[in-house]
Amino acid sequence: MWYNMLMYNKKLLSKLDAKTVKSEKVKQIEEENRRQAEFNKNVEKSTDEVLKFGGKIKKFFSKKRNFAIFIFLLIVLIAGFAVLVYFLVFKKVETPEENARESQKVEQQVTKYYDSLTGELIAYTGTQYNLDGTEKKDENGKPIYISDRQAQQVNDNTNYRRINCIQIPNGTDAQPQVGLNEAKIVYEAIAEGGITRFAAIYRGSTSNVIGPVRSLRTYYLEWDTPYDCTIVHAGGEANALENVKSYAHLSESNEYMWRDYSAYYAPNNLFTSSSLLEDFNGSFRYNRSDPKTFPRITPEESVKELKKIRKAQMEASEENPSSYHFASDIYVHITASPYYNVKYTYDPTLNAYARSYETGEPHMTYTCKTGVEGSKVKPQKDCGEPTQVTPKVVVVIKVPEQLNQTNLYREDIETTGSGDAWVFENGIVIEATWQREKIQEQLKFIKKETGEELKLAPGQTFITAIANSYGYVQY
Repeated sequence: MWYNMLMYNKKLLSKLDAKTVKSEKVKQIEEENRRQAEFNKNVEKSTDEVLKFGGKIKKFFSKKRNFAIFIFLLIVLIAGFAVLVYFLVFKKVETPEENARESQKVEQQVTKYYDSLTGELIAYTGTQYNLDGTEKKDENGKPIYISDRQAQQVNDNTNYRRINCIQIPNGTDAQPQVGLNEAKIVYEAIAEGGITRFAAIYRGSTSNVIGPVRSLRTYYLEWDTPYDCTIVHAGGEANALENVKSYAHLSESNEYMWRDYSAYYAPNNLFTSSSLLEDFNGSFRYNRSDPKTFPRITPEESVKELKKIRKAQMEASEENPSSYHFASDIYVHITASPYYNVKYTYDPTLNAYARSYETGEPHMTYTCKTGVEGSKVKPQKDCGEPTQVTPKVVVVIKVPEQLNQTNLYREDIETTGSGDAWVFENGIVIEATWQREKIQEQLKFIKKETGEELKLAPGQTFITAIANSYGYVQY
């Protein structure tokens, strides 16, 4: 009996399990149907929205202006994508070595500034170097670098600074002069009695003493004129004193000059200084000069020219003479006195001309940079040993010159017109003609061989005027 009940219960459980399974399947089917219905509903809704959006797009692009905007934006998008691909795929990745080379290329783009009076280099941009090619270092051991703005400032402070044209005597009792080697350009001619005098052109001198200062002549004033300078003198002949009234000028002054009685004797003992002249110019607002200057080749061009000259000199022979005219020893006959006639000896090491007199005495000058000012300075005591005058360029010009018929000891010299000229530079001589139509103009030197205007080599320049009738040059 129990067996029969067990079998009955087993059949009953089987029926219940089947019914339960059937119920679960129904629920699954119903859930799937519900999800499908919801999905279809969403699809229908999305389709409606897409159709609506498509209608809007169609309506948007139906307007030409909107279509043009879309095309423009599409082009910008494509271009941006192309640039991105270029930098990510095609652009070469630079190594540190390549970056260094690029920096060197930038470094090589150097701007150079030159002194407008002498043609010498005064500033350049980029890393600064010593003469031996090594980098200049600051106090912290870092390379010194000059920016474009800094180099431009140096140029402006130099080339627009006020120029002073100072009359300096050359009598034996005026030697050695003081500060003459710091003049940019020096004109030399007879002042009176066969004694020569200088019109020395200064700008930015660092010498604490300049002089002696002597009287003015008309021809010195006319040579000074193109430099737009302050004329510094101690009196002068009548015509010069009348003409200088229309110039900025400083005559003998207790405020800006002093007399030294320690080693010099009147009238060749009147001195001034660069700082005192700056004070004078500042008080009258003579703040800058706009000079007319000589055309110059650059120092770099001069070095190249010098190398060509040296090579030609080594290769020259009687059978194959050089086209250059070499001149190592120069004699300039100015006057009857051997104390004022000049000899120049070319120094190939310095590429300069050591100046002496016909007597054999070297022409010496003091340079006072002691920091002591005014009458306290005793040049022969405070300024060290004098050094020889050694200009880089020597020019000799023949001029119409004759004795003044009124006083019979001063000279009359023509500074306009033309005449023979000799230019000595880099160990050679160039025969030329000087020309000038007006005193406001600068002298021009025209090569006799080619008819071209000559560009002078850079550096301090001495220009000596000799008389057409009796002056001469030997070399």
